[in-house]
Amino acid sequence: MKLKHLIDGLEYKEVIGTIDKEINNLQHDSREVDQHDIFVAISGHDSDGHDYIESAVSFGADVVVSEKSPDLRYDNVTFIVVENSRVALAKLATNYYKNPSQNLKMIGVTGTNGKTSVTFLIKNLLKKQGQKSAIIGTTGIYIDDEKVESTLTTPDSVTINKILRQVADKGIEYVIMEVSSHALDQNRAAYLDFDIALFTNITHDHLDYHQTFEAYSEAKKLLFDNLKSDGIAIVNVDDAGYKDMISDTEASVSLVGWDVNANYQIKNDKISNDGSQFDIEHNDKSVTVHSPLIAQFNIMNLSLSLVAVSKILQEELLVTATGLSTITTAPGRMERVNLSNGAIAIVDYAHTPDALEKAAKVSKLMSDKTKGKLIVVFGCGGNRDKSKRPKMAEAAEKYADRIIVTDDNPRTENREKIYADIEKGLTKAGNYVVIGDRKEAIVEAVKISNSGDIILIAGKGHENYQIIDKEKIHFDDKEVVLGV
Repeated sequence: MKLKHLIDGLEYKEVIGTIDKEINNLQHDSREVDQHDIFVAISGHDSDGHDYIESAVSFGADVVVSEKSPDLRYDNVTFIVVENSRVALAKLATNYYKNPSQNLKMIGVTGTNGKTSVTFLIKNLLKKQGQKSAIIGTTGIYIDDEKVESTLTTPDSVTINKILRQVADKGIEYVIMEVSSHALDQNRAAYLDFDIALFTNITHDHLDYHQTFEAYSEAKKLLFDNLKSDGIAIVNVDDAGYKDMISDTEASVSLVGWDVNANYQIKNDKISNDGSQFDIEHNDKSVTVHSPLIAQFNIMNLSLSLVAVSKILQEELLVTATGLSTITTAPGRMERVNLSNGAIAIVDYAHTPDALEKAAKVSKLMSDKTKGKLIVVFGCGGNRDKSKRPKMAEAAEKYADRIIVTDDNPRTENREKIYADIEKGLTKAGNYVVIGDRKEAIVEAVKISNSGDIILIAGKGHENYQIIDKEKIHFDDKEVVLGV
């Protein structure tokens, strides 16, 4: 592609050199640069791409995009100086892959908890309507039923546009994308043309990155601020944060929830250990939904998803809600495993205080119905937000009959310090034990369980690894509990 076409619409301060040259590829990692590539120097939290400009040029970069005018000039290398390299990268990626989001129906999902569940529910609802779709999110990238591994909830802007181009070229029309606060703050989703944006909830998380809850909320709000006027915002009206999310959006707004102000109001909900039943009322019409999913938060997740699919397919909610008795959500989200001793293990990704409290509350209701006890196994990640550790302990202790504190990606942090932070939130000394080895902790939970007991194994969900020091080792909660 010609550079002059690639920079179309790019805002820049200065161009040094010619823009009449052919470009092979777009890179933001100097190690990936090859002949006739563009290198975009990104200022990151751990390293600064501007320090690797010389290396990128030595590997063959013909163009360098940076936030600083070059101290050194290189023969035949064009420099483009911009205000924000991340924004520039997003614009270049959009142009390089021929703006694929404009040719797709884009559904963005943001919130602290529930993003992954909602994306899978929407994908499965679309499938029931005979529509193929793609997911970009925490558990990976799915193009129809083909999985592509991903290490970030929301990948970088180059990867996003590359995937979107593949999706469009395959003739798939719908993309459901988790849009994280990090991605919004870092402009990874800039220039994407979202048709619908969903808000699940906002609670305590990622303050190690955002520093304040207000900054965290403002980052998520960007998804709705950038919606076009003919876009649709679908929000959980029962979460107090919804008003901030939609305060500056130009899109039309649909409010979903139990609240009387909801224009898609949830009523008559009933939950059992086998699933749930509820009504959604809209414009004086009511639809009854039967689902195998347990928990009130899954009723909300499914309701948001139903509204989104009915909107994007422009069909009656009744049509979308037909035949949901086998609907499934994402792996590792309140995933049930029946054990040989009559106990039930629930594997869930809950890794925030709010998510753990909700998962524990539902699990306690289940154990009450089976006249058993609730055993909660959880830990907290190392080198991450320390302030949530005692809060997670408090959430678990509110419902658990027995708690086993264990590892959850300790990374390079001292494990004893992580356990100590968690223990600050535990007040019942005889109610918990610390078993650092996660496999041993799960084995112990099964060992002390009886028929009718519920074992909530929280924090990892779908993840099949642990990060211990700097090593990533295979570990799967579901695999372990099935093997006990």
